[in-house]
Amino acid sequence: MSYKYKKTKKGFLLLTLTLLSFAIRAQNTFDLKINELLSNNTENIVDDYGINSTWIEIYNPTYGTVDIGGCYITDDINNPKKYRIPQGDVSTKIPPLQYLLIWADGIDYHGPLYTNFKLNADGGYLALYSNDGKTLIDKVEYPELTANRSYVRNDKDKWEESDIITPRLQNKSYDVESAAEKLGKRDPSGAVISVTAMTVVFTVLILLFLCFKQLAKFHLKTSKKKAAEAQGVDIDKVEYAGEETGDIYAAIALALKLYQDDIHDVEDMVITIEREDKIYSPWNSKLQSLRQTPEIRRNK
Repeated sequence: MSYKYKKTKKGFLLLTLTLLSFAIRAQNTFDLKINELLSNNTENIVDDYGINSTWIEIYNPTYGTVDIGGCYITDDINNPKKYRIPQGDVSTKIPPLQYLLIWADGIDYHGPLYTNFKLNADGGYLALYSNDGKTLIDKVEYPELTANRSYVRNDKDKWEESDIITPRLQNKSYDVESAAEKLGKRDPSGAVISVTAMTVVFTVLILLFLCFKQLAKFHLKTSKKKAAEAQGVDIDKVEYAGEETGDIYAAIALALKLYQDDIHDVEDMVITIEREDKIYSPWNSKLQSLRQTPEIRRNK
């Protein structure tokens, strides 16, 4: 009894998993959409045989791969099983968020993605059925189309004629304007975009100038510090090198003036002016012109 029970339970579980897999596959198939069609192809893309065949585009909006093999596609409302897409072919699998092109050239033996009917340039009916041939997945009634203009499903899930042909690609809605087109209408002379571009350029240049200026200061300070450490010199003297005060320049200017006027004495020594620890100007300091008060010391 236990052996029969286990066998029955195992068979029931296998049947349940099989039915569940078919249910999941059918559910994914029901998400497919007819996305675009071209019923009057005279100079658009050609099929694998170099023929300008009419074509149908199927879109998989799910995040899982869907195998369209076994489903039916038809242009006859009274004959849902007009063309059965063959199973077991890798070309019938549609990856997530991707598109599949089916050629409607009327010659089904050309391959699994070639139907036994052609789309009517004067308009017609097109439908996609599940593998039971009864459950409708999607359908569309298309009007008479101008040559090489497709009939597309736009981003609002509405159908419209478009001169932008996008086989195996996302449809571009006919009435959707790009950002560049909108800007062109708002600023036909290009003044706004010119001012914006120049503002961005000058702002970047100013930022680069400030950045390089700070880098130069940092590099100069680092170089002075390394030079002072190498020569054993006080870092403060190196830091202020090249930043002499006005009194030094005044002394040098006076010496040059006296030399040019032949008033300066001829000397055989070199006079070096160095910065003192206590910075003051001998040329304008009032302390130098005051006499010091003598100290009075008294004997105790």
